[in-house]
Amino acid sequence: MESDMNISREEAMYISRVCWYKFKKMAKLALYTPFVVCLASGTLENDTFLSFLGQDNYYYKAFAKACEAAEKYTDDDDAKYAIRDLQRNATKEFQIQDSFLQEWDADIGTKCALNPVTLRFTEFLKATASGKIEGVSAEKFETEFERTKLPAYIFGAMIPCIRLYANLGKELLMFLQGNPTHQYRIIIRNYASESLEELAKKNEKLLDKLSITLTTHELSIVEKLYQKAMEIEVGFLLGQPLDQKCVIPLSREHNLDEERLVIFFKFDSTCSVVDSSAILAEMTIVSAQKSDDNQPKNKPENESENQPENQPENQPENQPENQPENQPENQPENQVVRLLSEVVKSTWDDIGKDYTDEYEQCINTLLLTHEKAEKLDYERLCIALEQLSDFEKRANTRVSESGVLRGLRLDEIKRVGELMVLQDGCKNFFQSIIKNEQLNADIHALSCCWCSDLIRSAFSSDGLDVVNVHANEFIFEENLSTGVIVKKVEGPFDKVQTFSEVLSNYNNDKKNLTVHIGGTMNDLLCLLQADIGILINPGPNLVGVGNHFGISFIPLYRGIIEKQKTYAKKDSTSWNKLSGVLYTVSSWAEIHMFIQGSIYTD
Repeated sequence: MESDMNISREEAMYISRVCWYKFKKMAKLALYTPFVVCLASGTLENDTFLSFLGQDNYYYKAFAKACEAAEKYTDDDDAKYAIRDLQRNATKEFQIQDSFLQEWDADIGTKCALNPVTLRFTEFLKATASGKIEGVSAEKFETEFERTKLPAYIFGAMIPCIRLYANLGKELLMFLQGNPTHQYRIIIRNYASESLEELAKKNEKLLDKLSITLTTHELSIVEKLYQKAMEIEVGFLLGQPLDQKCVIPLSREHNLDEERLVIFFKFDSTCSVVDSSAILAEMTIVSAQKSDDNQPKNKPENESENQPENQPENQPENQPENQPENQPENQPENQVVRLLSEVVKSTWDDIGKDYTDEYEQCINTLLLTHEKAEKLDYERLCIALEQLSDFEKRANTRVSESGVLRGLRLDEIKRVGELMVLQDGCKNFFQSIIKNEQLNADIHALSCCWCSDLIRSAFSSDGLDVVNVHANEFIFEENLSTGVIVKKVEGPFDKVQTFSEVLSNYNNDKKNLTVHIGGTMNDLLCLLQADIGILINPGPNLVGVGNHFGISFIPLYRGIIEKQKTYAKKDSTSWNKLSGVLYTVSSWAEIHMFIQGSIYTD
């Protein structure tokens, strides 16, 4: 998860705020570690919990030594006092944690050996406090003046741990509601306490104070240390020894010989940053502008008075009935002709406006003509979505018949596809699936995109060419598009039919576990038919229609915790299609952790 390390002087006043803003997504991934899932669900085995708490002693010693170094090197008396005060508060927090240990097992602190993942953090903090910082020359801290910058670096490396646990506590509080017997309620409430939040804020305020005199480059070092510390801390939670079954990651219990993971996903906006239709529209406009540039700048003297200004000089006044508009009379019949740029822009404006207006009308009609369901009514949902399907087909026909897609070069489409920007974490997720040799998985893009070549090109590099693409296609003549769309996937029924056909083509030698990742109304049927349907930031229209037909949308993490409770009791879990429940996430990173369980970095 790379960040922009360029920090302005204004941001330097609140470097702690900048760092947390940039890396709080990484902190959220800690929720998806098996250890935290078991903790939140109340199913974590006692020995594992005690082993975790037993590492606190090593953390505390590392923090104490780091604070001593920070106090030693700062030349600010107020900062020295603040560091001593923070150390006292940190000692109190440690004593609270230690009291939990005493209640459970008085000797656990001496029994617990230093965990390798704990060692990674303590060594990192020790190295930072001694000036051994990656990317910084050791000679930099030879002078007393340069060593005064070490306290800022030390706190940049210390704070993520405190901030992460304060944040985790708040996130996990909801799982205590209605569960007064949750065996880890005390530790969760302690993490969510005002005292820990106050400790985190005081540390952050001190970091801001210590960083105020740093240069832009030195501030970037603080940020890198903060990022590294957050990665190590998430890794610490991920690396906790867990001798029990956990519902995540999905890949953990995957049987290579007996199971097959089939991942379907929507491409536009779910995977791509910009919708493919907008990209293709922009390409036609640019192409038309180039065509305009090749037109004569001045009208010939003998040009007819009533001939359109932008008409080619050899264009007759009355075109043959079947000849494309703006085509010169000597144009070969099979050669594709581009429309003029003004016509293209105007046509796209009209198409876009018509689509938006009719879509809203379609959704409103759909809701008004069907009664609200209390639970999933798949049959009535299908009937309702026929209106949407018909609308999508009319919209595609309008685009195809307009001719605006004529004249696009296949090689240019592929080049643009290769340069497409994908959503943060999307490419990393698919790469991790492909590289995982312990996972028998296939990946399928189900898309209403007009041109499948654009999608294939987007996945043509970085080992992603194995992604199967199911979408519409252009017809090309001598490398130029004719403007005709070969319609294969136009709406919800085409998508779910393709979904079913893909699964039916597999042999019955393995059990399929299906995951569909979507984000629009056209994905609804596939999302419900999949064992696990996931939506990334679903819009209000989708949620509104879904709720109307009895679909529940719940955060994926909450669903995982509920599954873990069942898993712990029955020693088995199942994800079922047509359950009426769809899961929501805010990023691909959550999906990555849910399925793969590895630390997500992009």
